[in-house]
Amino acid sequence: MIPIISSLYAQPGVLVGLGVGICIGMIVSNHLNDKRESDELDDDDDEEHLLDEDSPEENLKLIIVVRTDLKMGKGKVAAQCCHATLKAYKKMKSTHPSLLRAWERCGQPKVVVKAESAEEILEIGSIAESVDLCTSLIQDAGRTQVAPGSLTVLGIGPGPIDLIDRITGHLKLY
Repeated sequence: MIPIISSLYAQPGVLVGLGVGICIGMIVSNHLNDKRESDELDDDDDEEHLLDEDSPEENLKLIIVVRTDLKMGKGKVAAQCCHATLKAYKKMKSTHPSLLRAWERCGQPKVVVKAESAEEILEIGSIAESVDLCTSLIQDAGRTQVAPGSLTVLGIGPGPIDLIDRITGHLKLY
């Protein structure tokens, strides 16, 4: 068996996270294909754009900030990241649909980074909101590994990479 695949079988949490991500991607992709024509016809000229007209679409990303002090398992982290991505998608669909479409066209880039505490996540989220970036703060239901109401991850974006990097560029990759 290929070494990478065999090591994945040893990590059920990784497989669960991968499976959830693939399922969400397929659902979103199917939904987008069904709605693409009607969305293109419904462009709103009054929509506020975070993307400058001269900024290429490739310069967009969603960043997910994960709390490391909670010591969540890999599968738990993957699920929390999926929650943040889906929440961000839903918010952007209603507030900035053309920016969301631009992010979809450039492959929906996502980056996961580490934060050491709830306070750090809240501070980063506050800064992101102050520059009108979409934020998706996730609180856990507390059914498995963490206490109910624990802040687990923060999604920022999708938005311009340079703006997001000014806020999160100091954080290390997860």
